[in-house]
Amino acid sequence: MWILNWDVNLVWAVLIFFTSFMMVYNCVIAFGEPYLPEFVLELFRYGKTLNGPAKTTFVKMISVPKSYFTHFYIFSSIYVPASLAAVLYCYHSGQFPELLSQALDFVCTSDREEATTAPRLVLVLVLLSLQVLRRLYECLVINQPSNSTMNITHYIVGYAHYFCATTGFVSEAPGFSRSSMTSLPSALPLYCWLLALVFLVAWYLEFEAHKIFADLKIKSPHTHSIPNGSLFHLVSCPHYMCEVIIYTCFMFILGTSHLTGVLVWFWVFTNQLIAATMSHRWYKTKFKKYPQDRCAIIPFIW
Repeated sequence: MWILNWDVNLVWAVLIFFTSFMMVYNCVIAFGEPYLPEFVLELFRYGKTLNGPAKTTFVKMISVPKSYFTHFYIFSSIYVPASLAAVLYCYHSGQFPELLSQALDFVCTSDREEATTAPRLVLVLVLLSLQVLRRLYECLVINQPSNSTMNITHYIVGYAHYFCATTGFVSEAPGFSRSSMTSLPSALPLYCWLLALVFLVAWYLEFEAHKIFADLKIKSPHTHSIPNGSLFHLVSCPHYMCEVIIYTCFMFILGTSHLTGVLVWFWVFTNQLIAATMSHRWYKTKFKKYPQDRCAIIPFIW
C-alpha cells in the first residue's frame, strides 16, 4: 500500500504497531498506574482483569461482550481454510491468478521475496486451520456464558491478527512473491514434522486448559475460582503458554528468513506474556491462598 510515496507492507506495519503499542502501554501502566485516569487502565484490561464491568463512561460506550471472540473465530475458520484451499489449488494447477498477486502487492508490497517453501507453507496453513477450527468449537460448545466484556479495540485486533498472519504467511511463499531468491529445497526436513508434533501437543493442552476454565464456570457460574490440573500446577496461564508454543512452531517451520512468521511470533509472544502477567497478578490479588510456586506463563522463570 502506497502511503506518502512509500510502499508500505500493511501486514508488517500492523504487526509492528500492535507489538510496540502493547509494550509501551504496558510500561506506562506498570510505572504510572497510581497516577493514570481509570479509563486509561480499563482500555488495556478485559475479562476478569477488569474486576467487573467497565466503570468509566467512555469504555462502557466502546465495550462488547467477551463472547464476541466467537465472531473472529468464525472469520478465521473461513479465511484460513479458504486460503489453504487457494494455495493448494495454485500449487496443483501451477496457475497463480494475477488478481491474487495484485491483492498481495497492495497489502504486502510488490518487493516481497520468497522466504520459505511450498510444503512448509501448506503444513503451517493446515496446522493453523486446525487451531482456528478448534477455537471456534470451544467458543460454540465448550465456553460457558459470561458477563465479561472487552473494548472494541480488542475485538478489532482479533480480526487483524488472523488476517495478517494468514495473508503474511502466504505473501512470502513460492509463486506468491514477486521477486524470488534462489530456489529452496522442496522436501520437508524431519524437524518440521517434529515441530508439527509439538504443535499437536500444545494444541491439545490448550484445549484442556480451556475445558478446565469451562468446568470451573459450570461449578461456580457467578464467581472466579483457582484453576487446577494439567499445566496449571506450573503456570497460571497454560493456554497463553501453549499459544506461544504454537506460533513458535509456525515460525520455525516457515524458517526464520520468513519475516512475517518472525513478526507474528514476536507479536503473539509479547501479547501473551503481558496478558499472562496481568492474569497472574489478578489471581494473586484475588486469592490469598493462591499457589506461590506458580509462575505466570513460563515454568520456573516467569
